[in-house]
Amino acid sequence: MRLSARSALLMCACAAVPGCGPKQPQDLTATVLFTASGSFDAQADLKDRIGGGIRRVQWRNRPPLDAQEVTVRYDSDARNLAWIMEIQKPQFTAEALAGPGAQAVNTAQGAGTFIASGRLRDVLILPTSTGLTLLTRGYAAQEEPTLLPAFGRVR
Repeated sequence: MRLSARSALLMCACAAVPGCGPKQPQDLTATVLFTASGSFDAQADLKDRIGGGIRRVQWRNRPPLDAQEVTVRYDSDARNLAWIMEIQKPQFTAEALAGPGAQAVNTAQGAGTFIASGRLRDVLILPTSTGLTLLTRGYAAQEEPTLLPAFGRVR
């Protein structure tokens, strides 16, 4: 099959446009970090202030992660350091997210997984009856101090 110059140019242009062409495999860790840091806030179904410097963003219709619903609460002054993410009915496991080298820990809220290294360093994953809760050491220090022992010694 021979393509005209116009057809070939159109195919190249489509491949360069996001959403056209082959899909790249999704990096779960990157998507979690982008969700926590606010990259997908424009697509959220709900954005509000809870009080005490804490804000909330929620996705119900089209969550950025492969899950039924995602909610992030964060410190508006230190979003990248102090956040908690609740993931309802995720289509991935805590183990898949944590990766190798994660540590099983016991917390005041039950068993969990602590990520000691990598891009999700200092994130605690707690299973819930409907999914997973992820939180940073910074969020635990401010809002959930009973969970701090699960993070190990202070660095």
